[in-house]
Amino acid sequence: MKNETKSSRKSLNDEKLQEIIGWKPHEPQREILKSKSRDKVICAGRRFGKSYLCAYEGFRGLLIDDYQTCLIAPTYDLTQRVFDYITVWIQKEFPSVRIQTRPFPMIKMPWGSQLDCKSADAPTGILGKGYDLVIVDECSRIPRRIYETYVFPTTSQTEGKSVFISTPFGKNWFYDKWIDTKETKGSFHFSSKDNPFFPIKAWDRAKQKLPEDVFKQEYEALFLEDAAAVFRGIKEIISDDCLHEPEEHRYILGVDLGKHEDFTVLTVMDRFTHKVVYWTRFKKIHYPLQKERVYTIAKKYNNARVIIDSTGLGDPISDDLKHHGLMVDDFKISGKSKKQLIDKLSIFIEQKAISIPPERVLIDELESYGYQLSDAGNIKYSAPTGLHDDAVISLALSVWGLYSPKIKNPTKLYKPPLKTKKTFQYF
Repeated sequence: MKNETKSSRKSLNDEKLQEIIGWKPHEPQREILKSKSRDKVICAGRRFGKSYLCAYEGFRGLLIDDYQTCLIAPTYDLTQRVFDYITVWIQKEFPSVRIQTRPFPMIKMPWGSQLDCKSADAPTGILGKGYDLVIVDECSRIPRRIYETYVFPTTSQTEGKSVFISTPFGKNWFYDKWIDTKETKGSFHFSSKDNPFFPIKAWDRAKQKLPEDVFKQEYEALFLEDAAAVFRGIKEIISDDCLHEPEEHRYILGVDLGKHEDFTVLTVMDRFTHKVVYWTRFKKIHYPLQKERVYTIAKKYNNARVIIDSTGLGDPISDDLKHHGLMVDDFKISGKSKKQLIDKLSIFIEQKAISIPPERVLIDELESYGYQLSDAGNIKYSAPTGLHDDAVISLALSVWGLYSPKIKNPTKLYKPPLKTKKTFQYF
């Protein structure tokens, strides 16, 4: 291929190209590649060969004159998995081509074709350019608002092609897309076992070890209502009658402190009505200012009881808040305690025992929160790779302070302490 002319590269057929790079797709993969649909939506189980498919589609686009391709995944780490395959093939056949890794992975060919890697957790980077082909990997883990606002416009202005590939995650926008493309025969569904090289022992082991819904979703690739989602009935607890100023009630303030690139989230829960009456999140603010905000909100809501994730840096912050007169409960998050925390929130949501405001970020995190499945087949509660769970943890901490799903009748109102002339200087 090194000495091919542009015209011969452009006319290179798939069979020859696959022989050159040493990849022989199995029959379901060949079926997908043969599809002429403008949009291809592939719902496939774990280890079906999704990454190789994405890589091949991207590599093939680089061989077409002035062809612009974008590879999108929930995080840059996930794009790197596919990008590495493409890089090996490019370096083998076109050793003089420069591979860019900063500020984002990119390959540009001498004849004008280009492949950009973008991350859904930094969606503004997707804006501003139209593409001939967009490949979206693990797209069921990308929130609907990110798809509609940032991903969809990339091909709408160029009438380009799209490849959406993922295991399912409930019936979200990926499911809607899969249904829509059935008419154009661009919709595909394959289980892990449809890959003839998938080991049957791994299938049997996963079936025995995993919860039934998780197995159906991850290996059989079935779209199930809230299949591997931890929280069910989220829409039923959303209320416009939540956020408001403090009354003569008692309150709980759940605090999840941001670390590095994470957000700090504050959630105030009314102990009587079980409504979230205050919610905010922020990031990249120094800890002294974060402590001041926690203190200010707790005092405003009648000396609210603070339940804080005191893991790591949260420990000294918790001590400072206690020293300055707040009622603070430490919550050390570990594998076991996190399960207890999330289980309690799940029960309160399912029993419609709390109300939350229509905050899009909070709703997105609750809807996407689920099980993370390791290669060894172990599961744990977590947000999908690349997404945040700060709002979920903050809400869960505020619910942790509720004694029962039963909502109280606030007949005995909270009486705030008498104000004194003593002034308080914070930190």
